[in-house]
Amino acid sequence: MRGYLEIIILMTLMSLASLLTSRCPDICSCSPGVVDCYGRGLYFIPEDLNEDTHTILLAYNKLTALKMLSFHNYPHLNRLELQNNLISYIDSQALKNLQNLSYLDLSSNQLSTLKPEVLKPLSSLKTLNLGNNHISWLSGNVLETLGNLTTLYIHNNALTGLRVDILYNLPALTHLRLDGNPWVCTCQIQYLLSWMIENAEKIYEKERTLCGVPKYLDQYPILEIESDSFDHCQHFFTLYEYLYFLLIGMALFLSSIILCLATGSLIVSYERLLLKTQRKPHVYRRKAGSGTM
Repeated sequence: MRGYLEIIILMTLMSLASLLTSRCPDICSCSPGVVDCYGRGLYFIPEDLNEDTHTILLAYNKLTALKMLSFHNYPHLNRLELQNNLISYIDSQALKNLQNLSYLDLSSNQLSTLKPEVLKPLSSLKTLNLGNNHISWLSGNVLETLGNLTTLYIHNNALTGLRVDILYNLPALTHLRLDGNPWVCTCQIQYLLSWMIENAEKIYEKERTLCGVPKYLDQYPILEIESDSFDHCQHFFTLYEYLYFLLIGMALFLSSIILCLATGSLIVSYERLLLKTQRKPHVYRRKAGSGTM
């Protein structure tokens, strides 16, 4: 009998210890390593979770931002789902210390841009979903630290172009979605098209990856554009070259105006000084010793 009592007491103590060490928000449900907060109407990210948490599910909530060091205390985090929230801002240090994260879903939010510093810590990331946002531009180095990335979804955004070096910096990439963007199919897309032709097997929804501009190519599949359509492009500058020469021209124009104004001011000042000197009255002096007799 005594032995049974000791076993019951031991099991009770173990259960209490487990409850004390396991930290789970009341509104969420948890299992070993997993915090499930799907669709709980959360406005803030739960804090003080177990340090050994490897999966956090925060989809279908009302989060509007990821603040500094939002997940800093969970270095073992492997999977983070944040889709279908209202996130419009991500601090550059929000994902710091997540060097073991391999899956990140930020789809169906309100993102319009993404700082390169945000993804820099995610050296182990394999899947990144940015689909269904409002992203209109991605900088060339935004994904440069993601050498292990195999899956990238940037569909259904506002992208009109994409720097092809972003894709060349992803040697492990095998799955890519570009559909649902208003691509500008002029000279600037020829480099992206070349990459798409060379890596067609990596692109999903090819038939839905369509041009948006110019009007005569609206809703035309990018991969069906003939390569000789860009033969004339060598005679034209890219958008960045146009902007560069425009800025240089404006700078030279302003400099010439300033130089003309400075030169004109000097000439006017000199002429005024010369005129003042010419108008100065001459004083005649009488010789010493001369007088009236």
